[in-house]
Amino acid sequence: MDGLVERELKLQPPRTFSLARLEPRLDDYVLSPVRFSRLHTFYYDTADLRLTRWGCSLRFRRGEGWTLKIPVPAESDALFREEHVFEGDDTAVPAAALDLTTAYARGAALEPVAELRTVRTSRHILADSGDDLAEVVEDDVRVVDGARAVLRFRQIEIELADGVPDECLEKLERLLRGLGAGKPERVPKNVRALGERARAPEIEPPALGAPCCMGEVARAAIAASVERIVRFDAPLRLHPNDEIVHHARVAVRRLRSDLRSFLPVFDAPWACALRERLSWLQDGLSAARDADVLIARLRRRSEALAEADRRDLDELLRPFCDEREAAYARMRAMLTDERYVPLLQDLVDGAHRPRLTSAATDRVRDGIAPIVDDAWSTLRKRVRKRSRPPSDRELHWIRIAAKRLRYATEAVAPVAGRSARALARATERMQTILGDEHDAVVAFRRLRDLAHDEHAFIAGQLAVLEILAQRDARATWREAWRSVKRAHRRLRG
Repeated sequence: MDGLVERELKLQPPRTFSLARLEPRLDDYVLSPVRFSRLHTFYYDTADLRLTRWGCSLRFRRGEGWTLKIPVPAESDALFREEHVFEGDDTAVPAAALDLTTAYARGAALEPVAELRTVRTSRHILADSGDDLAEVVEDDVRVVDGARAVLRFRQIEIELADGVPDECLEKLERLLRGLGAGKPERVPKNVRALGERARAPEIEPPALGAPCCMGEVARAAIAASVERIVRFDAPLRLHPNDEIVHHARVAVRRLRSDLRSFLPVFDAPWACALRERLSWLQDGLSAARDADVLIARLRRRSEALAEADRRDLDELLRPFCDEREAAYARMRAMLTDERYVPLLQDLVDGAHRPRLTSAATDRVRDGIAPIVDDAWSTLRKRVRKRSRPPSDRELHWIRIAAKRLRYATEAVAPVAGRSARALARATERMQTILGDEHDAVVAFRRLRDLAHDEHAFIAGQLAVLEILAQRDARATWREAWRSVKRAHRRLRG
């Protein structure tokens, strides 16, 4: 099941529960005969348990080989993890597994940290048709140190088969709990085995409430972005696509913006140096994302063309697709560049313990206004100083300023409240309109370069549609700007 998402629910059974003694019939389902097995498992991690603290697990199990599990966000008691299986013996961690753990381990050596010996009782849950729906296992686990058992626990696991709807897991949970299988326990075996130090996240943003200071607001903002950057590393290596690249770039952009917006709170040389180093990462992601945006945009525009003209669209887009492949290749190379891992380590260190100034102790009600007002002032100046009509470049820089105001407002919104969220929404709308204007300009210029191409007729039709899109954006952005001004006045009271 390499690359598939494991959907698993764990229960903590009392001593009185026995999977083997359950009747063959389970409500609308059938339980298969009991199967017993013995498992010998070694979990690998860094000395400070970085993989485990990020929700990952890397194990070598005798007779099965290597398995890496990477968490997938889910709002339930279940564990959703992407599972990757590698061949190899226990003499060395497979290179492919090391690659996928790059952002979590960040150069630290992986070594055995726990040894488990498990007696497993397993049964499959089948539909009346005979289709396999899930496997339920009862594990009697011993954590061993040499020949000595240092911990023993039991655990029930329900794992859905591929293609079975997620909601089936909830129904099976209710049925088994009704038979005494115990309460949900969102704790994997490696975490149980390693104890409390394995439960503390490496990055834990502060909880923002009424009694907090500006340092906590700033740290919460950058910690959220750093966490996203770390978690998007493995998807970028495995199966990069337009959505993954987009979210990774947004995380980098937001982090650079927050480092600038909270400059009064952060040590300036530290924050500016980190922003500069991040620009390299942002540029690589932006090239790939911009190529995706151009191709997707032109494909959408082509839906307005005659069917006969659409037949040659792939030929028209071929040079753009080649550029996209080259941009993705450069992005993948960036993930193995010697600068990358040290940058990740400094980001994690900064999210955990940023370098702060005395302004970090300021009360929120005193510190928020300067943060938002600085971003607001930049945007207002760019709008006021624009030409009449504004050039495309001026609108581009207005959009960048709007994005910074939006990010700054979203960062303080948890403590600034409803008016800050309203300003963020209004600014996002303005940013979106100006972003469409910019994308239309870029697409038009690229299409104009094809004026002498054999597909010039199709390129010309698409170029006209981009001109119309640009005009629409230019006709609506000022109204969006007025909404931003009204929202800012309400925030300032």
